[in-house]
Amino acid sequence: MKAIQILMDEALLRDLDQEARRRGTDRSKLIRMASARLLRDLRRRDLEARHRRGYLGKPQGDDELRAWEEVQEWPET
Repeated sequence: MKAIQILMDEALLRDLDQEARRRGTDRSKLIRMASARLLRDLRRRDLEARHRRGYLGKPQGDDELRAWEEVQEWPET
């Protein structure tokens, strides 16, 4: 791992330390976990936005779904 320096508001730092103690971990691990989650969420949002733009640019026609409706199987209830 590589050590870095960041500037952080004192209140946020205090809250991070408090949460790290509550979870039985350290500040660095908590920040790594939060950073990884943020990156996953941002990537997911980017993909969703790309999909949305794609479907808005070329909307799905009614005939596209009809073929799937004919072959799908619904479970017996």
